[in-house]
Amino acid sequence: MDADTESPDLPERALLRIYLEDHLTGATGMVRRLTMMRDSYQDLTVAAEVAQLLQEVTDDRQTLVDVIRSLGLRPSPAKLLLARSGELVGRLKLNGRVRRRSPLTPLLELEVVHAGISGKSGLWRSLTVHADALGLDPRRFRDLEERARRQQDDVVAAHRRLTRGAFG
Repeated sequence: MDADTESPDLPERALLRIYLEDHLTGATGMVRRLTMMRDSYQDLTVAAEVAQLLQEVTDDRQTLVDVIRSLGLRPSPAKLLLARSGELVGRLKLNGRVRRRSPLTPLLELEVVHAGISGKSGLWRSLTVHADALGLDPRRFRDLEERARRQQDDVVAAHRRLTRGAFG
C-alpha cells in the first residue's frame, strides 16, 4: 500500500486530528467551567455532584490527551487558547442580577455541562468504532461512554433539584 493511501478502516489522519482537537477544546472549556462552578456553588445542594463531575471530566480530558499522544498527534495550542477564552466569555452574560448570583445561573450552567457530556459521549462512541483500526482498546471507550451516560443522569437529577427554586 502506498504511504499516502490509508486503509479503508483507518480514519483519515487529518480529519481524526481535527475531531480529537475539537473535543479536547470542548473538554478544556468544560474543566474550566466546572472548576468555576465547584468554587462558586459550595452553598448549593449540587455542590457534591459538581465536585465529582469535575474530577471525572478532568480524568476524561486526560484520557483524551493520552489518546491523542498515543496516535502521534499534538494538541493545537491555538484551539486550547480558544477554549479558555470562550469559557471566560461565556461567563459574561446578563442574568438579571448585578451584585449577586441569579438562581438561573447554576441551572443554565448545568444545561451547558449536559450538552458537553453529550458531545463527549459521541467522542467515546466514535473512538469505539475506530479503536481496532487505530490500535486502541474499544472496551476502554465503551466504559467511558457508559460513564458519560451516568454523568448525564447525575446532571439531570441536579438540574431538577435546582429548577424548583430557580424561578422563585
